[in-house]
Amino acid sequence: MPQYALGCQCSATIPVGIAQAGGSVRCPQCSTLIEVPGTKVLRTLPVLEESHAEVARGRSGDTLSQRFLPALLLAIAAISLTTAGVLGWARWNSPIEFGHTQEEFIAAFRDDAMQDPPARVWDHWQYLVETGLPTHQPPDYFVINEYFERRKPWLIGSSILGALSLGMFLLMTLGQAKSKSSR
Repeated sequence: MPQYALGCQCSATIPVGIAQAGGSVRCPQCSTLIEVPGTKVLRTLPVLEESHAEVARGRSGDTLSQRFLPALLLAIAAISLTTAGVLGWARWNSPIEFGHTQEEFIAAFRDDAMQDPPARVWDHWQYLVETGLPTHQPPDYFVINEYFERRKPWLIGSSILGALSLGMFLLMTLGQAKSKSSR
């Protein structure tokens, strides 16, 4: 679609199209609101061939940076912060207290075993003689602790990525809003 050269009182040339006929545009230099003439008068104005290609290239670049990149940043922030939230919530509501060592756990287990009466110790001994040693299953504390230790980098990384993406999205959005208001 051809662009026509509409003149402003400040001697600026504003590219307008047929779709803008009968409306108004703001001059990018002096910010004056200019009425766009009807289609009959508009077609008598000079056609902008080279500047039309430049404007189209500029608009496509603006569209990519102004629409796609902020949407991508917002999606990354939403996914990352959701992941961090789920992992943080699961860790917060886990059934164990974190930070105990294996030695502390074994010492507590030994103290509990020392409190058993001799008859119970004998019963345990007889059971082990009859059935043999069972396969070792680690206590739930260590299974849960290992699960969250493996996911700690994901929690930290997704928190940082989400915060950075959200910050960049806000900066880009505010920068675009300022540039649009200055036009």
